[in-house]
Amino acid sequence: MEYFSQLTQEVLGYYVYLLISPLDNKIFYIGKGKGNRVFEHAKATSLDWLESDKLDIIRKIINGGQNVKYYILRHGMTESEAYLVESAFIDFLTFKDFSFVANITNIVSGHNQWDKGLKTVEEIELLYNCQPLDVENKYHKLLCININGTYHSSADIYEITRKSWVLNPNQANQADYVVAEYRGIIRAIFKVDESGWQRVESKENAEYFKGKSRVRYYFEGREIFDEEVCKMYLHKKLPIKRHGQANPIWYLY
Repeated sequence: MEYFSQLTQEVLGYYVYLLISPLDNKIFYIGKGKGNRVFEHAKATSLDWLESDKLDIIRKIINGGQNVKYYILRHGMTESEAYLVESAFIDFLTFKDFSFVANITNIVSGHNQWDKGLKTVEEIELLYNCQPLDVENKYHKLLCININGTYHSSADIYEITRKSWVLNPNQANQADYVVAEYRGIIRAIFKVDESGWQRVESKENAEYFKGKSRVRYYFEGREIFDEEVCKMYLHKKLPIKRHGQANPIWYLY
């Protein structure tokens, strides 16, 4: 199926949809829209200049002679209601403990995820008992990296923060510190060594990005435990990003 009839579109209203890969039967994308929005992602794969993890999965499915599985999670909603349903489901499925049912490629976090999204009880306490970062009066240039998709309590936060990111190395090298942000709160601070951000050079990287413009970078460095620096930034709440700011890399210069 490639489109809804006009009558179906009129009845559906705003809806939240799921894209599921037949290769592993996992949800890889959650979206909201109306009309034939659910089918537009597959059509976009014909545009070679468009690149994303989501489109890579769809192209792999199509090239394997199969079709994306489409599901409508909830329909007949207003746009604001669809935002909330989409947000809650993205938040649930991108939470580390529930990754066994999904492989989400959504880059934009759920609506209101920063302050109202899924959290452990410890994170709820931290969220409401921590101070906001004073962005306008901070003393250093911070390169903030969102690690929502990979962080959990037993993870090596240095390893998951330092690689591999699509960014401008010249701009990244201007930062005084790299901070790891998880669910809106700074969890660790790092100092990049003198070699700066380095391009990922490996057979896997070359093969994955063959013919694409994206190049990934990593850094070598050390975690900062200096009391003065930690007092300024560690466990501080970051400002909420404007809707549509999808990049996990955020330059607070």
